[in-house]
Amino acid sequence: MKIGFIGLGMMGKPMALRLVDKGFPLHVFNRTRGKAAELLKKGAVWCASPAEVSEKSDVVISMVSDPRVLEEISTGSDGVLEGIRANGVHIDMSTVSPAVTKKLEQAYRKKGATFLHALVLGSVPQATDGSLLIFVGGDPEAAHRCESIFNVLGRRIWYLDEITTATHLKLICNLFIASMMTALSEGLVLGQKVGLSSRTILEVLKESSLAAPMYETKGNAIRRRDFIPRFMVTHMHKDVRLVLEAAHAAGVPLPAVEAVKELYSKALKLGLEQEDYSAVIKVLERSAGVEIKS
Repeated sequence: MKIGFIGLGMMGKPMALRLVDKGFPLHVFNRTRGKAAELLKKGAVWCASPAEVSEKSDVVISMVSDPRVLEEISTGSDGVLEGIRANGVHIDMSTVSPAVTKKLEQAYRKKGATFLHALVLGSVPQATDGSLLIFVGGDPEAAHRCESIFNVLGRRIWYLDEITTATHLKLICNLFIASMMTALSEGLVLGQKVGLSSRTILEVLKESSLAAPMYETKGNAIRRRDFIPRFMVTHMHKDVRLVLEAAHAAGVPLPAVEAVKELYSKALKLGLEQEDYSAVIKVLERSAGVEIKS
């Protein structure tokens, strides 16, 4: 199976490397060619456009930053849809809106091709070792035809018949992530202000029914002042906005998430957009006049 891969960013590159290391013939495109250097050394073939990627591939995978970019590389000039083969499949693995995935599913169907939305839960380490959780939405026959790809990239796959169901599931998971990080940040900053060490707070969390790997990993990273991005503030802000848009369309109020969005908006104003999303704690630290220490 010849695979095309579009989008070689923080998550896309390790995913593409896993595929080429497992022997899949790979054609790649990225706005910055330099990010493809390691893949090209391993035998991947560079393409000049998304259309060329789809012309040369049985299945195209994309991992891009936002809905606008996805629509551009899919239906724009020299987009995937322009070159896709009859019965070809485009698997997008980006976090975008349900409205966009539904629109693209219909556009591909008119061309005799299939658009799947296969979202991933996990970060760079899981993309590197192939232990992502994957939610696949769309045509079941096409989805199962691509199972060998999903098995290389993830440790568990959920197949969902409706494409927007998969999109909503990922947005809900990111709702939890953003909300948990906000709660962790507030608790650590309040503790620091009243003389309670972050070490003690994290130890208690770990030993209680509140234990979560994310609290331990991100809490200790904050204590080390390690904000090297695994998932950037700007991307979390985008995802929270998408959650709120989807909730509004469904007629569901999310007042707590509105507050989370405001916090991430303030993080952007402080120039933290390229830092890890845990850097949102700096907004609260600045307001409280404290800094979490190791």
